[in-house]
Amino acid sequence: MNNHVSDWITPAEAASALGISPRTVSRLADKGEIRAIRPGGTQRRYSAADVEAILAREPWEPGK
Repeated sequence: MNNHVSDWITPAEAASALGISPRTVSRLADKGEIRAIRPGGTQRRYSAADVEAILAREPWEPGK
């Protein structure tokens, strides 16, 4: 698995891109819809590719 820093975004960045709250992003990760890592035990970072894939779905409905 490739873990370049640019491949992972903050909760705020993911939430902003998806138009949802950071807590909802966390729920999506808990359900396995977005990959997440905790570098060094800090707050989660989310896969930018997974966020882009969600946005590519037609239509994207936040929270679904």
